[in-house]
Order: sequence, then structure tokens, then C-alpha cells
Amino acid sequence: MNLSIIEQNNQRVLTTAQLAESYGAEEKLVQQNFNNNKKRYKEGKHFILLQGEDLRTFKRDFENLGVAPNINKLYLWTEKGAWLHAKSLNTDQAWDAYEMLVDEYYNVKQTQIDT
Repeated sequence: MNLSIIEQNNQRVLTTAQLAESYGAEEKLVQQNFNNNKKRYKEGKHFILLQGEDLRTFKRDFENLGVAPNINKLYLWTEKGAWLHAKSLNTDQAWDAYEMLVDEYYNVKQTQIDT
């Protein structure tokens, strides 16, 4: 799994597309999972919602991610949000991928911070 690193609000995050790919799920399933459990997710803790100028800036800065140009909002998933999705999807692949994300993606090494 080769994920582009995205940082927003001083933390690593994943797009819904990246999360779906990591968990071996369709993006639509991740979106449905979120909609079905929306009351469990808290903005700022589990996800960051980009709209308006913040979304335009993100699309410009991360144009290589292939974010559709016509979307008007984009969810970015924090480590805790990714955990909630793994728990809700409850597949072996989601749990294995979540463990990898914690060990490798969300865990920013001190040497990376120093550089």
C-alpha cells in the first residue's frame, strides 16, 4: 500500500478514497458507513470537512490525488476516524489495514519532524 501523505491541521489524514483502498472497500461503502453512523463521528476529532476556499486550496495543493474537480465538500479522516471505520466495516482486511496505518502512516517518526 503506497499512500500519499496528507497533513491537515497539523495531523496526518486520509481521503475517503485512500481509506477505502486501504480497507479493500468501495468508496461508496465507506460513505454509506459514515452516513449510517454519523452520530458517532465528531468533526475535528474523527474527520475534517473541507469546503469553500479550504477545499479549493486542498485541490490545488494535492492535485495528484485525483480529487474530482466538481465536488463541493471533502472529508479527511483522522486516525480516530479511520479506527471507527475499521470497527464499523469489521472485515479482516480493514483491521489489518488499520494496524498498518497506525504503525506506518499515522505514526510520524521523530526524525521526520526534525527534518
